[in-house]
Amino acid sequence: MKPLLVGIKNILLWSYGRGTWQYDILCLLIIGAIFLVPSRFFGDRDRSVQAYDPHEIASKSGLSYRVIEIEELTGFLEKIKKGELATAPREAIPLFLHDQLRRDVKLVKFEPFMTPKSRAAYRVWFE
Repeated sequence: MKPLLVGIKNILLWSYGRGTWQYDILCLLIIGAIFLVPSRFFGDRDRSVQAYDPHEIASKSGLSYRVIEIEELTGFLEKIKKGELATAPREAIPLFLHDQLRRDVKLVKFEPFMTPKSRAAYRVWFE
Protein backbone atom coordinates (compact mmCIF):
# COMPACT_ATOMS: atom_id res chain seq x y z
CA MET A 1 0.00 0.00 0.00
CA LYS A 2 2.89 2.34 0.82
CA PRO A 3 4.47 2.13 -2.69
CA LEU A 4 1.10 3.06 -4.22
CA LEU A 5 0.79 6.14 -2.01
CA VAL A 6 4.40 7.12 -2.74
CA GLY A 7 3.70 6.78 -6.49
CA ILE A 8 0.59 8.98 -6.26
CA LYS A 9 2.55 11.55 -4.23
CA ASN A 10 5.34 11.59 -6.84
CA ILE A 11 2.81 12.11 -9.64
CA LEU A 12 0.96 14.91 -7.84
CA LEU A 13 4.17 16.69 -6.87
CA TRP A 14 5.77 16.00 -10.29
CA SER A 15 8.92 14.73 -8.64
CA TYR A 16 10.21 12.68 -11.58
CA GLY A 17 13.26 14.06 -13.35
CA ARG A 18 13.37 14.96 -17.02
CA GLY A 19 14.30 12.09 -19.26
CA THR A 20 12.83 9.38 -17.04
CA TRP A 21 10.16 7.09 -18.41
CA GLN A 22 7.71 8.30 -15.72
CA TYR A 23 8.17 11.91 -16.84
CA ASP A 24 7.55 10.91 -20.48
CA ILE A 25 4.36 9.02 -19.53
CA LEU A 26 3.00 12.03 -17.60
CA CYS A 27 3.72 14.33 -20.55
CA LEU A 28 1.97 11.95 -22.94
CA LEU A 29 -1.07 11.80 -20.64
CA ILE A 30 -1.30 15.59 -20.58
CA ILE A 31 -0.97 15.89 -24.35
CA GLY A 32 -3.51 13.11 -24.82
CA ALA A 33 -5.97 14.91 -22.53
CA ILE A 34 -5.56 18.15 -24.49
CA PHE A 35 -6.18 16.58 -27.90
CA LEU A 36 -8.54 13.71 -27.10
CA VAL A 37 -11.04 15.30 -24.69
CA PRO A 38 -13.88 16.91 -26.69
CA SER A 39 -13.98 20.71 -26.56
CA ARG A 40 -17.61 20.69 -25.40
CA PHE A 41 -16.35 19.15 -22.15
CA PHE A 42 -14.55 22.43 -21.41
CA GLY A 43 -17.55 24.61 -22.28
CA ASP A 44 -16.14 25.88 -25.59
CA ARG A 45 -16.91 29.48 -24.61
CA ASP A 46 -14.21 31.16 -26.67
CA ARG A 47 -15.62 30.14 -30.05
CA SER A 48 -18.22 32.20 -31.80
CA VAL A 49 -21.53 30.69 -32.75
CA GLN A 50 -21.56 29.44 -36.30
CA ALA A 51 -23.44 32.05 -38.28
CA TYR A 52 -25.97 31.20 -40.94
CA ASP A 53 -26.70 33.29 -43.97
CA PRO A 54 -30.25 34.69 -43.83
CA HIS A 55 -30.11 35.48 -47.55
CA GLU A 56 -29.60 31.77 -48.21
CA ILE A 57 -32.67 30.91 -46.12
CA ALA A 58 -34.73 33.49 -47.99
CA SER A 59 -33.64 32.30 -51.43
CA LYS A 60 -34.37 28.65 -50.60
CA SER A 61 -37.83 29.41 -49.24
CA GLY A 62 -38.79 32.00 -51.86
CA LEU A 63 -39.27 34.71 -49.22
CA SER A 64 -37.93 38.23 -49.29
CA TYR A 65 -35.41 39.20 -46.64
CA ARG A 66 -34.41 42.50 -45.09
CA VAL A 67 -32.47 43.82 -42.10
CA ILE A 68 -34.17 46.71 -40.31
CA GLU A 69 -32.26 48.59 -37.64
CA ILE A 70 -34.34 49.50 -34.61
CA GLU A 71 -33.26 53.16 -34.83
CA GLU A 72 -34.53 53.23 -38.41
CA LEU A 73 -37.84 51.67 -37.36
CA THR A 74 -38.41 54.00 -34.40
CA GLY A 75 -37.54 57.03 -36.55
CA PHE A 76 -40.16 55.93 -39.08
CA LEU A 77 -42.76 55.39 -36.33
CA GLU A 78 -42.12 58.86 -34.89
CA LYS A 79 -42.44 60.36 -38.37
CA ILE A 80 -45.90 58.82 -38.88
CA LYS A 81 -46.85 59.66 -35.27
CA LYS A 82 -47.23 56.04 -34.15
CA GLY A 83 -44.39 55.94 -31.64
CA GLU A 84 -46.40 53.66 -29.36
CA LEU A 85 -45.79 50.82 -31.83
CA ALA A 86 -42.04 50.88 -31.06
CA THR A 87 -42.61 48.12 -28.51
CA ALA A 88 -44.79 46.09 -30.90
CA PRO A 89 -42.54 45.04 -33.80
CA ARG A 90 -45.13 42.61 -35.22
CA GLU A 91 -47.34 45.61 -36.08
CA ALA A 92 -44.59 48.15 -36.79
CA ILE A 93 -42.48 46.14 -39.25
CA PRO A 94 -45.24 45.62 -41.87
CA LEU A 95 -46.02 49.38 -41.75
CA PHE A 96 -42.34 50.16 -42.28
CA LEU A 97 -42.01 47.68 -45.17
CA HIS A 98 -45.22 48.97 -46.79
CA ASP A 99 -43.79 52.51 -46.68
CA GLN A 100 -40.41 51.41 -48.07
CA LEU A 101 -41.60 48.99 -50.76
CA ARG A 102 -44.89 50.70 -51.69
CA ARG A 103 -46.78 47.42 -51.54
CA ASP A 104 -48.57 45.29 -48.99
CA VAL A 105 -46.39 42.68 -47.34
CA LYS A 106 -47.12 39.66 -45.20
CA LEU A 107 -44.68 39.30 -42.32
CA VAL A 108 -43.57 35.65 -42.09
CA LYS A 109 -40.84 35.80 -39.46
CA PHE A 110 -38.64 38.28 -37.65
CA GLU A 111 -35.88 37.95 -35.08
CA PRO A 112 -33.85 40.51 -33.15
CA PHE A 113 -30.07 40.47 -33.47
CA MET A 114 -27.00 42.69 -33.16
CA THR A 115 -25.35 43.93 -36.35
CA PRO A 116 -21.56 43.67 -36.73
CA LYS A 117 -21.43 47.36 -35.69
CA SER A 118 -23.24 46.46 -32.42
CA ARG A 119 -26.54 48.02 -33.40
CA ALA A 120 -29.84 46.42 -32.50
CA ALA A 121 -31.82 45.29 -35.54
CA TYR A 122 -34.40 42.81 -36.82
CA ARG A 123 -33.93 40.14 -39.47
CA VAL A 124 -37.22 40.12 -41.34
CA TRP A 125 -38.63 37.56 -43.77
CA PHE A 126 -41.75 38.53 -45.68
CA GLU A 127 -43.85 37.69 -48.72
